Amino acid sequence: MTSLVKINPENYHLYLEQILEIEILSFSSPWSRYAFLEEINNPSSYLWGVKEGKVLSGNLCFWMFDREIQLIKLAVHPEKRNKGFGLYLLTKMIEECISKGVPNIWLEVRRSNLSAKHLYERLGFEPVGCRPRYYKDSNEDAIIMAMTLTEMKLAV
Repeated sequence: MTSLVKINPENYHLYLEQILEIEILSFSSPWSRYAFLEEINNPSSYLWGVKEGKVLSGNLCFWMFDREIQLIKLAVHPEKRNKGFGLYLLTKMIEECISKGVPNIWLEVRRSNLSAKHLYERLGFEPVGCRPRYYKDSNEDAIIMAMTLTEMKLAV
């Protein structure tokens, strides 16, 4: 059974090692334990996981401000990719934003990350800009994508 877990200062110790494993397997410049602890303690930051049984299959981190959301990170364990876990997490984030009346979401994605860009486009994100040489590990550009939730249709 798939379920959403909202990771917070009270329960992070149950999930941090799994998050770090997913992080290391997913990114060429992974976040440290300290970076995740900072996010868990940041009142504007939300760290969520998707579980199958007791095991995390993926996680996402976003910041919610007055009128916007910034998706900071989305990662799915390599063995669990293309099974709908990223879509599940993003949909839950969008539902949360709609329920709180926050109209805008934006994110940055590597130009070469075609599967992520396809997923974001499927949900209604559109490219709105570029950050040249944004990723320091490769000097790769980041594509800025955005969505206005009032125009969003959750039918996927």
